[in-house]
Amino acid sequence: MGLRLFQIIDTVTKKPIENLYFSDKQKAKAKRRELNGANEANTPSHLLRYIVSPGPDHRNYKGDRHE
Repeated sequence: MGLRLFQIIDTVTKKPIENLYFSDKQKAKAKRRELNGANEANTPSHLLRYIVSPGPDHRNYKGDRHE
């Protein structure tokens, strides 16, 4: 399993979808669009059922940044 940098949150239950993690934000957004359905493009972001959120490994990830 890769890094768990992003996850999908269900805004109704306010909990992440279990075992659904992404190391790439664009893949997480694609899954979010799939879960929200065809109306996502016309729905304000604060009213969407599913949103992308940082995952458990996100805060520890340094990536290619050099400090």
